[in-house]
Amino acid sequence: MARAVELSDDPAMTDHARDTLTAFVGAFGSGDLDALAALLSHDFVGHVTTADGNVRAVDRDGYVASVRAMDVLSANLRLEVPNVVEIEPGRILAMVEVHADRHGRTLHNFSGQLATVRDGTISELWMVDALPEESDRFWAP
Repeated sequence: MARAVELSDDPAMTDHARDTLTAFVGAFGSGDLDALAALLSHDFVGHVTTADGNVRAVDRDGYVASVRAMDVLSANLRLEVPNVVEIEPGRILAMVEVHADRHGRTLHNFSGQLATVRDGTISELWMVDALPEESDRFWAP
């Protein structure tokens, strides 16, 4: 059963959570792993879709390690956030458009990101990749 959710009308909460998510996307896109780790809470849990349709759970260290393995700096990664909405206080849903190119391969994809922001850090992140198989092929070593 779906539950009704009201949009937050607290501009301070919206700005705070949006700023955290914007900083997270910026750190990811620039490959700034220290900034990325600082934006994830110590008890962070990430849920990431896989090419086989499953979801892989990772902790903070595992998430940062997966971004490190992607070597985003060599991929000319460009992330754009065309839409962000706070679905309830501290829970931000963002659409992220992904462009990358490396070694003659290109990637154009979209990712839905549902982040729970608490005390200026992301404590939980659900990531749904529109084209997980294409992403896996592109980011494979």
